[in-house]
Amino acid sequence: MIGHMGPLSERDHHRLAEFIDQAAGIQLPAHKRSLIESRLRKRLMVTGKDSFHQYLDWALMDSSEQVMLIDVLTTNKTDFFRESNHFSFLTEYLSQRLQNASLRRSHYRFWSAGCSTGEEPYTLAMVLENLKRDYPGFQYSIEATDIAPSVLDTARRGVYSHDLVQPISMVDRKRYLLRKKTRQVDLVKIAPELRHHIRFAPFNLITGNFSSMGEFDGIFCRNVMIYFSPAQREQIIEQFAAALSAGGLFFIGHSEGLSGRQFGFDSPMPTVYQKISS
Repeated sequence: MIGHMGPLSERDHHRLAEFIDQAAGIQLPAHKRSLIESRLRKRLMVTGKDSFHQYLDWALMDSSEQVMLIDVLTTNKTDFFRESNHFSFLTEYLSQRLQNASLRRSHYRFWSAGCSTGEEPYTLAMVLENLKRDYPGFQYSIEATDIAPSVLDTARRGVYSHDLVQPISMVDRKRYLLRKKTRQVDLVKIAPELRHHIRFAPFNLITGNFSSMGEFDGIFCRNVMIYFSPAQREQIIEQFAAALSAGGLFFIGHSEGLSGRQFGFDSPMPTVYQKISS
């Protein structure tokens, strides 16, 4: 039946777009309709519904299916050491603070928001663990969140194919990756010494309670806000700014931009913002 199903109607596309915008801030314009149809078909196969209309009638009223619907419509793209200059900057910034007794603190907290399948928080953990080798008193923790349960499951497992870890230096691969022997594929697993610093949890940037997350020294939210409307983006950035400690860093993607002064930030380099100490 699914192979002969009609296209997603304009009315169904509109009500889906309205729901997903309010629930997750994801924009689904008309030119994405064929992409939407191909992703929805996955849920129709699983749930046994015969048409997009029938599926949406049910899914938009069922809270557990709404989670799966948001998951299937979320675009996830990430790599290890993506936009690597961010991590070089962070290393330099933290080194200076750790060398200065008046700036040094006992524990540093970071947030990887929109962490997808985990490459970003694990990259961050490698960078911070390397700093710990130079500064033995340095302690850190990472909150890694995403709206999509499927990518969080992958992130928690911390198992990746060998081709995905190519951006990681050989030194860090030897330190932090464990080989998983299987006949079919060459896999690696992230070492426990990194994993125990990271807590993976669901978080919705549109409806989530930011104050429940606490205060951070650094927040990564890269290539996530491009999916939101300007008003949603502004609201999210304001909440990230409030969650940063004075002098804390906010990293965004290279395809994104913001007026730093508007939100109380200086910009020491493009796409890196530092909260101005009040």
